[in-house]
Amino acid sequence: MRSAQRYLKAVLAVVLAGGGAVSAPVQAVTLDFSAVLTNGTCTLSLDRSTLPLGVIAKSQLRPNQLVAPQPFTLSVQDCTGSAGGSLKPVVTIAGTGTTQDGKWLFRNAGSAANTGILVIQSATVPDYSQPEVKNNSVLSLANPGQIPVNQAFTFYAGASCGGSTGCATVATGDVTATLMFTFLYQ
Repeated sequence: MRSAQRYLKAVLAVVLAGGGAVSAPVQAVTLDFSAVLTNGTCTLSLDRSTLPLGVIAKSQLRPNQLVAPQPFTLSVQDCTGSAGGSLKPVVTIAGTGTTQDGKWLFRNAGSAANTGILVIQSATVPDYSQPEVKNNSVLSLANPGQIPVNQAFTFYAGASCGGSTGCATVATGDVTATLMFTFLYQ
């Protein structure tokens, strides 16, 4: 009997100390979360995937000129999503190049020296003096929180050597440029 009392006291001491083999029942409550995720986006398309400017004589590249401008159109269509929020739907335009005599010229690595592709957003054949599209230019599609409507943007791309500094040292060879149009919210 005395040993049984000692045993119970030992068990009780272990339980009270928190390390006992006897434990209280565990209770758990589950909380489920749910959300509706929308993939607000637009379909972007170009009316052509390649824009050949043809063969251009070195003598045609003169300061402050846009040579052989060719149009292309970016279409933004079938936009989806939910209205509201503070973000603005835009299209960014990106491409490698350089600023030459104050104008951004798109050009891929390995292109002929001091020549690039000047891109201007315009519905008609543009003048060299108009503002050019630069790397990371942004086209606004709608006000913040709004779903964009279908729309089209016309651009002209042509060869250029910039101003007198760039045009003084034009090299012959191929000139290529790649532009990427990306829909996003800012």
